[in-house]
Amino acid sequence: MWRASVWALALFLLSSPSLAAAAESGGARVGPEAPASVLRSMRGAEPAAELRLVFDLRRGSDAPIPLTVWLGADYIDIVESARETLYDYRLRRRLVLDRARGSFASFSLYGDVAFRQYDMENRFALLRRLAESGHADLVPLALKPFWIESDSGLAIPGIKRPVIAKETLADGAIRFRVDGEEEALFAPQGLPQPPFIARLFARFLRYRLPLHPDIVTAIAADGRMPQRLVFVTATGDDRHPAALILQHSETVEGADYPLPPSLEPRLPPSDGSADANMMQAVLPSMRAALAGTQGGGPRSLGDYRSAVEKALKQNAKLSAALILAEMTMQYGRSALDCRIGPPDVPCRSGQELNKILAADPRAVALVEAQTIEAKDPARAVAAWQSLKREKVPEGYVLDAFLASRLSLAGKRAEAAAAFESAFRGNPYLPGLYRDLGDHFLRGLRADLAWLCYDLGRLLPGPTNADVLADIDRLEQQVLAQYPDFF
Repeated sequence: MWRASVWALALFLLSSPSLAAAAESGGARVGPEAPASVLRSMRGAEPAAELRLVFDLRRGSDAPIPLTVWLGADYIDIVESARETLYDYRLRRRLVLDRARGSFASFSLYGDVAFRQYDMENRFALLRRLAESGHADLVPLALKPFWIESDSGLAIPGIKRPVIAKETLADGAIRFRVDGEEEALFAPQGLPQPPFIARLFARFLRYRLPLHPDIVTAIAADGRMPQRLVFVTATGDDRHPAALILQHSETVEGADYPLPPSLEPRLPPSDGSADANMMQAVLPSMRAALAGTQGGGPRSLGDYRSAVEKALKQNAKLSAALILAEMTMQYGRSALDCRIGPPDVPCRSGQELNKILAADPRAVALVEAQTIEAKDPARAVAAWQSLKREKVPEGYVLDAFLASRLSLAGKRAEAAAAFESAFRGNPYLPGLYRDLGDHFLRGLRADLAWLCYDLGRLLPGPTNADVLADIDRLEQQVLAQYPDFF
């Protein structure tokens, strides 16, 4: 029977995992399409000294790969095989520069580190399952804690720290052994660098090389740059030697920030994957929403209430229920409070709306699906999908409900279609950006996830920003937990 009022529907929407509220972290936000001139201005890009290091990166018997590293004021610029990546720790962005095309792409460092955390946790969970199932003898070398930590660059919480024996050799090189095996050899040169340079070099190692975080900490504490850094990686049960060999180093005074003001920002092009193609499909709607041009701008609270009144007068009760749900998705639960909003627009109380909508079977089915979703998501999805959408222009709101649940059920192609429909219908709903980001995160695409989170937090006008505020909290948690990456 009719148990859930529209108020309950709003409460459900705002308390579901994908729309949980949290505190705003504050501070200036850098969007993924911020121009180079804005980025330079925000960080105060002025000429300063850089330490330039030129290495050969060797892996086994393969030909060496030239790798150049610039250590500057709160940034690292790396050029490897013609690919240039600028890690900006002041802006907390990773910028991929394409000087030939005159463009760059901007990614969140929070997303980069969060991906490492998710990957580390997934691998450790697999290791734990193998051990608990009595198959500890089948655990490959690459799945043992030391190697999980080396690949991710992160320490696994709650386990005994690995014993890494450190030995200084006669020639001054420092050897690191684990269980009697040499896992790294650091041969330093020259005098210790200033502490900020040592920290920057450690960040380069953490982001770029699969070195155990405790070994990186020891190298940073030494403070000198390496003449050579030999290390081992693991694949399955196989060990693979690699080395970073210094070819040249110099200090460059008055170096300019590596991002030229002439480069144009671009969002990542599709790499051919289903997730990247999906991102490209919704980007036009997202861009139009950020510019405030989609549908003439976001609907006001008065617009929503007028639309509800019009639908009720036309006896389109399912449309009215969907509009009410959409209104709460955009403005939050308080949007149903008639004391808030324009006084000259009719606003019906929850009790009155309950009485009206209870007379329509489809409106009843809609809200009943919301009430059972948490306990029986499959039934809720079936109910939403069974609702006939003829003469219901707000059907995209149903797709907004469906998209996240289809994604959680692993039906990624169906979820993608639902997300695309929802974004075409109303790209001003911040919860859509959160849900789509979560969808990408389930597919281990943290880059696309944070692209959605970043864009959603830049939506114009008043919105229910709480649905993305816990991303702010997550970022602060990542920053506090892994400060060495920032």
